[in-house]
Amino acid sequence: MQSSVILTLDIGTTSCKLVLVNQHGHELFSDKTHYPLFFPKAGHVEQNPQEIWSNIQGMLRSLSRNAGKAYNIEAMAISSQISAHFLVDAEGNPLTNIISWMDSRAAKEARDLVNSYTKAELREELGMDMLIGPAFIPPKLKWLAVNQPQTLARARYLVQIKEYVIWQLTGEWRSDLTSLKGIVNQQNRRLSSKLLRWAGAPDGIIPPCGDPWDIAGHIKPDVAGNLNLPGGVPVILGWNDLNAAVLGTVGIPRHKSGFDVTGTSEHIGFVSADSLHTSPEGINCLPFVDDVMLSYGVTSSGGQALQWYMNNIAVSKNYVDIERHVNRVPAGAEQLIFLPYINGERNPWWNPNAQGVFFGLRAHHTKDHMTRAVLEGVGFALKANTVRLETMPSEFVVSGGASSLDIWNQIKADIIGVPFKKLNTTEAGCLGVAILAGYALGWYPSLAAASENMIRTSKVYTPKIENHLMYNQKFETYLGLYDALKPVFDININQTEVVE
Repeated sequence: MQSSVILTLDIGTTSCKLVLVNQHGHELFSDKTHYPLFFPKAGHVEQNPQEIWSNIQGMLRSLSRNAGKAYNIEAMAISSQISAHFLVDAEGNPLTNIISWMDSRAAKEARDLVNSYTKAELREELGMDMLIGPAFIPPKLKWLAVNQPQTLARARYLVQIKEYVIWQLTGEWRSDLTSLKGIVNQQNRRLSSKLLRWAGAPDGIIPPCGDPWDIAGHIKPDVAGNLNLPGGVPVILGWNDLNAAVLGTVGIPRHKSGFDVTGTSEHIGFVSADSLHTSPEGINCLPFVDDVMLSYGVTSSGGQALQWYMNNIAVSKNYVDIERHVNRVPAGAEQLIFLPYINGERNPWWNPNAQGVFFGLRAHHTKDHMTRAVLEGVGFALKANTVRLETMPSEFVVSGGASSLDIWNQIKADIIGVPFKKLNTTEAGCLGVAILAGYALGWYPSLAAASENMIRTSKVYTPKIENHLMYNQKFETYLGLYDALKPVFDININQTEVVE
């Protein structure tokens, strides 16, 4: 007898995961494909949407061969990276590459937007309290209107990769509400014509939006045949990667639940149905589901900082060796500090000019010290956000690929000072959209019930008090180092732009 499963995709920044999930939240099969980022010039970070879709097609075609015929796919559900946009024409052909969430070309337009409206006006217009940066839709549209007006004039929609994949599968253009934050009011669901006018773009440039558990369409027969999938399978609208991963990490709690979603970037905060006040400076606060709110900060280079280090400096290229090397060095890395801002930084500074720095190098330091410093540096970047949260959660549940690195989970617990717990899966985004699909299919009466039955944790990391006290002192040095280097970052970026 075939097992009923949900086919999930989590389309990340540099890879896409495919996971088959059953109604109990168990992973029955997984696969993964990778694709590159392009850096055509300083501040520009792009991807080819057709290349990503081609790689996803390859995974889907080989699914039946690799996973066998033991599964009955009841639905397909997708999460994807957010704030990575591109233009398509009326036939669905990409007119531009994806402008990544890492891309800072619209930094000036973001500043212009912030200067054009008060914080209260933007909060009322957008239905949320969130820092405005170059990854937002209005600044990107403004940049396109100024720099590529003919391309913008030919465009049917500004879309993200999830919408593109859904269109390829079903022929329908649909987006979810939270993936359109920054242009669609998160409270009343109204498209902001005011900000589109400011950007010089038409209202019709934004695709229709719905709830993430809606059925966006069904896999077309010709597509199903080409991909070796059953025809007519419903495709759930899905969610952006953050919301999907948060749902797969802590579900729909009634009380404050902390999360740390690792990935290329890393998001840390809490979900709560308790009333939240205006977001603290440097922290994002926006609706999650119903009366549940999301309060968080994001560091731009979490897992990416370690990946960069492993690719370019470290002797080893795998997590097992990384853990062994870090354990050779005492907590604190003997005064070595790393600022992980290799792609600028979002919360709490929102500073695209911030840069990566090793500080305090002495003759006795080795690559093992540098490895620990990288892990600790990301921990400090996370703490720069948690200290600004309205209140500190009693614990954080950590998910994503980096959660498999036990030493990193322990370092984070030691730095932040509360226990960290990890899931029994690293694929929280896939689990999150499986929860959406389980609710959409009627497997469970609510999202809360689905998450309660599908989420499980496996290990707890308790802070070591002596390390926490030491890290508190080192964190003050970390903050002082950032403050001291901030004007240098600006000078260095400006000089680079002049040279190029």
